[in-house]
Amino acid sequence: MIELIAKAIGDESRKKIIELLIPGELAASTIFEQFTYAAPTISRHLSVLKEARIVSTRREGVFIYYSLNKETFKEFNKWLIPFLPTQEISKMKIKDKSTEPKSVKKENPFDKFQSEF
Repeated sequence: MIELIAKAIGDESRKKIIELLIPGELAASTIFEQFTYAAPTISRHLSVLKEARIVSTRREGVFIYYSLNKETFKEFNKWLIPFLPTQEISKMKIKDKSTEPKSVKKENPFDKFQSEF
C-alpha cells in the first residue's frame, strides 16, 4: 500500500488535487476547473488517488464529490516516523496536540451589559 501512496503523491497534479481537498470535500467539476488539462486527464489523476485510498468519493445525483481519506495519511505517517529524526517526531506530537478540539467557553451575549447596571 505504501508504494501506491508514494506513487500517487509523486505527481505534481495529484499533489495539487490533494492540496485542494485539504479544506474539505469538493465536487469533481470544481477540481476540473482548477486545471488547464482535459477532463479525462484529471479523471485519471483522481482514479490514481482513489486507487491509493488517498481520496474517497461520494455520489449525489449526477455529481461526484471527493474528499481526503485521513486514515491513509495516518498509515503513511506511521510508516514514515522511523525515518524521521527524533526532534521532528517531537514537533509532530506537539502539532497533533494543538489540532485537538479545544473546549470553547460559551459566552452569554448579555454578560457585557451587566457591568453597566
